[in-house]
Amino acid sequence: MQAVLISGMFDRMRLVQLFGAIAVLATLATGAAAQDWPTHPLRLIVPFPAGGSADVQSRVIAEGLSKALGQPVVVENKPGAGGNIGAAEAARAAPDGYTLFMATTSTHASNISLYKTLDFDPVKDFAPLTLVTLNPQVVVAAPQYSNLDFGGLVAKLKNAGTAASFGSSGIGSATHIAGELFNRATGSTMVHVPYRGQGPALNDLLGNRIDVMFPLVADVFSFLQSGQLRALAALSERRAKSLPDVPTTAELDDPQLALTPIWTALYAHAGTPSPILDRLSRELAAIVSAHDFVDRFEAAGFEIQASTPGELAAFAAAETTRWAGIIKTLDIQPQ
Repeated sequence: MQAVLISGMFDRMRLVQLFGAIAVLATLATGAAAQDWPTHPLRLIVPFPAGGSADVQSRVIAEGLSKALGQPVVVENKPGAGGNIGAAEAARAAPDGYTLFMATTSTHASNISLYKTLDFDPVKDFAPLTLVTLNPQVVVAAPQYSNLDFGGLVAKLKNAGTAASFGSSGIGSATHIAGELFNRATGSTMVHVPYRGQGPALNDLLGNRIDVMFPLVADVFSFLQSGQLRALAALSERRAKSLPDVPTTAELDDPQLALTPIWTALYAHAGTPSPILDRLSRELAAIVSAHDFVDRFEAAGFEIQASTPGELAAFAAAETTRWAGIIKTLDIQPQ
């Protein structure tokens, strides 16, 4: 009996040693792979169509990262379902550092409350790298209201009732949620008119076929500069850097309309080796903070905000909670 016990102890010891050796070899293999990385092109998935603000940012970042890593970085547009299609593809990618994802408020904060099911987990499937831009929303009215300030517009819309309308880039989009919040905060009853993208909505706004929109500053910056549209208020707690003369809704006694800016951020797969994540976060934060990137995108109405991975993780968690509260308050039902 004693011999059997001793034999069993040695067998267990051998198993422990074997598993320990396997773990060491796996760690060494991962370290070696991280040291060799990258050996072939990377891809950066953008969950929106080519030509949009997230796409333009991604292409500039891809060019900078390609120079830093010595490998091409190919931008792949995977639009659909409010960004969910692209996010799901990025979540399915191998955790090897060769697939990056340009996330937005929708994919990593609001969509959790807007969709009944998601084919990805924004926290478990993704590793945060850095914030990229912040983009406040503004209140813009059709040209027929060009003589009104914010208070005058609110009064006009309340009197118009359901004869007035606001356009958005789609149900559940930031521009839709802002419009519903505007109705609730001001007592207006505007009808929501969803479009397939912001371009068609802006065309109808300029043609006086809808009354109001709540776009991102960068998406209408050229129209504001040319005088075709006028920003009556910024939906934020502080004034937009690119529009220092435009008051915020918080200043105008509508604190319920003070939203956090819509944001973009870069992520990798959550299983990516730490050395690769560390290098990616350093390289990307440097690109986003560089003068050429900052100057280019601030001139287009963006606010640049590089961050550490930890700062991005905390920020996204707070945003998820914030948007969940807004969506619940507005009783917007998950799709």
